[in-house]
Amino acid sequence: MENEEIQLSIVIAAWNGVSSLRRCLASLEKQTDRTETEIIVVSNFPIDLYADDLNIPVVFFRLGETAAVPELRRRGIDAARGKIIALLEDHCVFDPRWCEEIKRAHESSFAIVGGSVENASVERALDWAVYFYDYGKYMLPNQAGATDALSGINVSYKRIVLEEVRDFWRDGFYETFVNEELKKRGHELYLQPSAIVYHHKSYAPKRAAEHCYYLARSFAGKRAADSAIPKRALFVAGSLALPVLLPFRIISGTIKKGRRLKELAGAAPALILLMFVWSYGEFCGYLLGEGNSASRWR
Repeated sequence: MENEEIQLSIVIAAWNGVSSLRRCLASLEKQTDRTETEIIVVSNFPIDLYADDLNIPVVFFRLGETAAVPELRRRGIDAARGKIIALLEDHCVFDPRWCEEIKRAHESSFAIVGGSVENASVERALDWAVYFYDYGKYMLPNQAGATDALSGINVSYKRIVLEEVRDFWRDGFYETFVNEELKKRGHELYLQPSAIVYHHKSYAPKRAAEHCYYLARSFAGKRAADSAIPKRALFVAGSLALPVLLPFRIISGTIKKGRRLKELAGAAPALILLMFVWSYGEFCGYLLGEGNSASRWR
């Protein structure tokens, strides 16, 4: 197959196990055109025997078990051949129209397109809490158009813009910082609400807290890495307000959407606790640096 025939490369960072990956790939079986779409899975766990079970062609790569999600993404991008490269994770389930909607959105002039994220783990308050803080901003309803941020589990790029900022992801793809650099270069982020994925993952309390802390510390450490001492001090001071500011933003944003208010009420205690953990992670990242937190995203 010639490179120019491939319109869409779907890169899936797999770090949650075979059952999650099986569910993810099954949701793609009826919507991928083999002549113009490729699926690339990069995992940090063994999946060699699973390849024979699939009804769609998939290219598998396996990194070591210590490989973090940004490394999995970077390896998948390097292997991708499509004009559009979409980044997702194995805890996602694709809406039946996802491929169609992503391709349609990329017919516009926008080079960075993301979609909505709905919750499919609906039984436990803790799972709702994680969803609200991590993906609630992308819950339906949303307005199509330019936006300030896109979810890292449902984002796609025209290849040309990724090549433009290759130096920013050669050591790992962190969508927040890549997107910020692209915005500085004049590119806009576009939200296509009808391109939906469903977040399907349950969390143990300890694991949820650790995940929250390490993501926050990694984010803050990278954000402040090249900052002078006065600016870093401002970041540290600002992080002290986060235990109040973050829950307020999440709760008020969800109320404005007018959906899942019962689930929000039930999740509020866990959500507030996790936001304290996140705030502490940012505080540590600004004060002490990233440490090894980035390597714990796995």
